[in-house]
Amino acid sequence: MLNTYFNQKLIPGKPIRPFMVAGVLEKDYRGERTGQAMRACVEEALVQAQEDFAQKAFREFDSFTLCGMEGKWTVCDAQSPRYADGHYYIMEKLALMPVYLELESECDQEITVRIQECRLIMLLNGSTVYNNTDIHVRKRPRRYVFEHVVNPNCEMVTLKLQAGRNTLIAVTGKVDRGTGINISMELVSCSASVSAMVPLNMAEEVRGEIFRSQLETHLEDDGYVLGEMPKVHVGGYPLSHCLVELQVSAAEGKELFSAVVGIGDNEENGADREGNVALEGVGEPGEYSVHMAWKLPDGTLLTEKTMSFSLMQTVEPFPGWEHFEERRQQTLERLAERGNALGLYRLGRAGEIDQDKIKAMCHKIETRADCADFDLLPLLWLMWEDRGKGLLDREIVQMVKEAALGFRYWVDEPGTSSMFYCSENHRIGFHVCEYLAGLLYPEDIFTNCGQNGMYHSLKGRMHLVEWLNQRCRAGFDEPHSDSYMPITLSALLALREVLPMEEYPLRNMVNVLLDFMTFIFAVSNFDGVMATPRGRSYNKPLRSRLSSGINGLFWLYFGNAPANVDFAHQEMAFSYYVPPRALCELADDFTPATFTFKEGIMHFDKHNADFTIRRTPEYMIGGVRDHNVGMCDMHFISAMIVLPGDISLFFSAPNNVAEGGGLRPDYWAGQAFLPRVLMHGRTLAVIWHNVNDPDIWMTHCHFNARKFDEVVSEAGWTFGRRGESYVGIYSSAPHSFRGEGSYAGRELVCDGNETVWLAECGSRREDGSFEDFRKKMLGARIAQEGEQFLFVSPGSGRLEFGLTEGFLADGQSVEIPDDLVNCPYLHSRYGSGRFNYTCPGFTVTQWTYPASE
Repeated sequence: MLNTYFNQKLIPGKPIRPFMVAGVLEKDYRGERTGQAMRACVEEALVQAQEDFAQKAFREFDSFTLCGMEGKWTVCDAQSPRYADGHYYIMEKLALMPVYLELESECDQEITVRIQECRLIMLLNGSTVYNNTDIHVRKRPRRYVFEHVVNPNCEMVTLKLQAGRNTLIAVTGKVDRGTGINISMELVSCSASVSAMVPLNMAEEVRGEIFRSQLETHLEDDGYVLGEMPKVHVGGYPLSHCLVELQVSAAEGKELFSAVVGIGDNEENGADREGNVALEGVGEPGEYSVHMAWKLPDGTLLTEKTMSFSLMQTVEPFPGWEHFEERRQQTLERLAERGNALGLYRLGRAGEIDQDKIKAMCHKIETRADCADFDLLPLLWLMWEDRGKGLLDREIVQMVKEAALGFRYWVDEPGTSSMFYCSENHRIGFHVCEYLAGLLYPEDIFTNCGQNGMYHSLKGRMHLVEWLNQRCRAGFDEPHSDSYMPITLSALLALREVLPMEEYPLRNMVNVLLDFMTFIFAVSNFDGVMATPRGRSYNKPLRSRLSSGINGLFWLYFGNAPANVDFAHQEMAFSYYVPPRALCELADDFTPATFTFKEGIMHFDKHNADFTIRRTPEYMIGGVRDHNVGMCDMHFISAMIVLPGDISLFFSAPNNVAEGGGLRPDYWAGQAFLPRVLMHGRTLAVIWHNVNDPDIWMTHCHFNARKFDEVVSEAGWTFGRRGESYVGIYSSAPHSFRGEGSYAGRELVCDGNETVWLAECGSRREDGSFEDFRKKMLGARIAQEGEQFLFVSPGSGRLEFGLTEGFLADGQSVEIPDDLVNCPYLHSRYGSGRFNYTCPGFTVTQWTYPASE
């Protein structure tokens, strides 16, 4: 039997494919927010699922009902062994993931299937054969927050197959804010031949063409600047059996553009000869969807696919520290245009603040939805600014007060919530909110715990002292996070404005940290990108500056690169903090320099992060040395290269192809297995070795060819040039651009889960022409003997390293500095709390309290 997309002979030790899926089915969870109640909800749903799927058989595109939720079966097209789907919400949802396939056995036999540990039911030929209700009482090691160790446990399921075809349905589920669910199935053993298949509702030849077309259909990019022309590529063009209808719609549903890509190559087709369609008529900034429908010539709908892209408007650069207040004013005006309360108040337009918007924020606070602290902080700051002035509507003041008095400020208080307390940015946010609420309402009783405001201000202060002291001594636990450093900044700015003058030790620590953050922002900013490895980041912000909120913050601080007009940091605009001029001017000082950072507190078996970053006029390149190698991490990207023109290159090892905040890690954000990373000079080595996750089927490098002026692949290398900036990418196992998947033309893929990636940057200043750079790299010696690797780098010298340990540069050991930060402009010994600045115009030593040397 020949394997096809829809029928494959199964091999012990290999994934079971194909199967049909319907994504994650979701509905609101209305029960108590306790583990016991949520587990009970899942148990009830799985009992219902057994009834809904009993004695059922399906074909592709059949609809079904599961626990009152509608689903539709389609063949899974994920290229990863593990299938995943899900979303992120601020309140809990019940989420169920069903899977369907048929197993054809040449005789009666028992087979064993391995599935990752999860709450699971399985129905074979319509009857329940597996139901692991004991999962919640199993003993397992305690896991801590952010300790993302891959669970080695699994479900071993024995299935008694009949000769011929057998239907198999699996359902797993959970209740959570993140509805991300994944499933992978592996055949462990069988005594005779067995195949997996999916029943189709059309000829396999027709379905195969459509399946391949869907795999190869992709957007040229998913982020464009106003004035650029978005494009979509129709895979498999020209098609033989079907046509493709394409429709582009704005977020509100208005249809803007449509086209038909017909059968064969004729003048009426909406595509060019390569199958590319220019999406004309999309001229306003916003979010857009591209709906694709594959149909027979008579109009019969076969299958569909929806993709999305953004068209973004930018604010032009407005550089210079002397224009800082003008940029702040413009940011306030943009905020006010959108009805932002802080922007309106600071501009003297308090009467225009919309009560309904405040009411919605208060509702989120009162229901204790996730990230409610992000809404409470600006509202409390607004109340603080208005005390004694009375400019705010009294109904607004009362709404905020009631929400604040009923809030759950910390985990030691009664009640439940959907809020997440444990991350660095949330901790400081909750502590500032509690401290500020206590100052605002000192004699009022806070209804959630029965204590007055003075109690809360003291408790908030106690936690703040600990948090501030840790950050001053050990840096940030979310180091260089484009997503969360701006949120941490918001809390510090609010705290700076409300601390009484007598609280000098706290005020000093806050100001020292604000200056330190200014320094980090300045030396990390390259053309509006957070151009360093990221302690925590998400998918789209990693790939484009215009999808990262810190881009707007960089514009406000420095103004030296375009910014997304929608990104305006309300707390920085509202505050009175003025960053030191000399620190801001570092953002425009591209004197080639190397920076090292050791940030975060070592906790459990996770290390603090050791960054090495090289900054030049033409590029930035950085790596985090040997950071938690082998662990699964939902947000960490430990190697990053940035070139002009919003070009970001980074590496990851995903275990699924899905994307979104409900999946951590996903296809780009985080790592299913953190690599060994080494950095020296202008060279990176990113090493995946001894990988123990069988669901990692490849490693890849984000490389958006559209943004380069020139791309050349030759002799195992891929080179890119943007202006006078160069980069070369090599992998010890072959890599290539692929023609399938959402990122065709935007990623380099290396099959298998073990490889050594090398990356080296260059420039006309350092290497001459682009051709000269390529010749140097192609002539460089690369050798591997066992677990020892050698790269004689044209730009960084002779680099020798093991796949698990050791790192020499020109025969000398490359050590990890024991400094919080060390560079030409700032030195601070890790743990000292002392910052020695040696910037032009800013030579000063800042001590925090308490501090020691």
